Amino acid sequence: MAKDEKVNILLVDDQPAKILSYEVILKDLGENLIKVNSGREALEQLLKTDVAVILVDVSMPDLDGFELAALIRQHPRFETTAIIFVSAVHFTDIDRLRGYAMGAVDYVPVPVIPEMLRAKVRVFVDLYRKTRQLRELNDELEHRVAERTAELEASIERQSILAREVDHRAKNALAIVQSIVRLTRAGDVQGYVTALEGRIAALSRAHGLLSNSRWQGASLGKLVEEELAPYRTNAADRIMAEGPDVLLHPVSAQTLALALHELATNAAKYGSLSDASGSVRISWETEQGNLTLKWVESGGPSVTPPREGGFGTKLIEASINGQLGGTAWFDWQRSGLWCTLTMPRGETVTTIANDAAARPTSQTVEIRKSIPDARQVLLVEDEALIGMMMVDILSELGYSVIGPITNVSEASTAAKSGNFEYAVLDINLKGELVYPVADLLIKAGVPFVFVTGYSAERIDKRYSVVPTLQKPLQKKDLQNAFARVKPGLTGLASA
Repeated sequence: MAKDEKVNILLVDDQPAKILSYEVILKDLGENLIKVNSGREALEQLLKTDVAVILVDVSMPDLDGFELAALIRQHPRFETTAIIFVSAVHFTDIDRLRGYAMGAVDYVPVPVIPEMLRAKVRVFVDLYRKTRQLRELNDELEHRVAERTAELEASIERQSILAREVDHRAKNALAIVQSIVRLTRAGDVQGYVTALEGRIAALSRAHGLLSNSRWQGASLGKLVEEELAPYRTNAADRIMAEGPDVLLHPVSAQTLALALHELATNAAKYGSLSDASGSVRISWETEQGNLTLKWVESGGPSVTPPREGGFGTKLIEASINGQLGGTAWFDWQRSGLWCTLTMPRGETVTTIANDAAARPTSQTVEIRKSIPDARQVLLVEDEALIGMMMVDILSELGYSVIGPITNVSEASTAAKSGNFEYAVLDINLKGELVYPVADLLIKAGVPFVFVTGYSAERIDKRYSVVPTLQKPLQKKDLQNAFARVKPGLTGLASA
């Protein structure tokens, strides 16, 4: 309370003349004086008013001062309120002890000495005011401590979440790099190193743009500029790019970075960028719920359609079709390659990422290795490169692969068929947990393993007996995990 805030002083006496005299004596204190003529009126006032000091006559007809003091002390609000007795009767020491036992803090004899009464009341008023101020200060400190504690706890939790997310992204990035290393093919060591460095550099440029935005997204225009910069020459119109300002999801940015790199590398080796007279035009637009990017080569050497798609083509098709739920179309014109990449905006562009109407059902790229009499494995993985690498690993282990399937809905449909011996499940599919698929596999008695970039403690405790493999994945880890799980998964039957 403020220093100048008035406090209440309750004057209790059945004689109005004495009340008036107390009022005259105490008015110089500048406080609120509440006057009542009986103990019952005093109790009524106390029920609705906080008071600093009670000045009460000992001898009153209905409730004497001792009885009133005893009743007042029974109320929790007034356990420490200062009660001063005024008495014209001579008090023995026994009387005084009785009064103190009833809750009195002091006595004033009659006739009252004004200066003494005023001094006694002032002491208790000041004590009340300081006590209130101390209590309010303590409450404020407790409130601030609670707020600060909550802020620190929230900060620690945010840092913990951030650390887990950084760890997850780092593991995913390593898994993608691992996939690139494993899947890259070349005729000689130098060709392999060049191809590998180019793909990792493309991924690094996308990461640089995402890092600048704190992983909120990457501008498609800047991404095109970064990925095509190594192929620009002094000819200003050799590489042309145009399109609206579009902010890509982090996953979409990485996917398109690798796709643009593969297109540019192919053009530099065999297409329009391999000839000084050739050019490339990249354009993109957003309409009808889709983001469409067109790559058009012209002016280069005559192009012959390849008999079989290489790694770059397979990567683009797997990532655009399977991971982003779009379509990749290739048309090898004699004047150069025309490529059209069409992706749903809700899967690609951050500004309408939460627009459910703009999120069509993704398309699954089903990859089956033709291994005679091979055992089959269901593969659920939404990262295209990692999925391609895992297909490669599983094929080497002698399995035929169903997948990669990239979303929970289609994975659930596949799980119900049960036409496979094992399943490999990425836990997080575009922000959706794969647990419904796991439950279907448990019900069917099909053994499975989890693959994740998150730490194992974040997995639901129901699946504690399921082997969990960390990204980046090793071939021997997957082989050992299959050896650990057996058909039936009886340990999870009641999960």
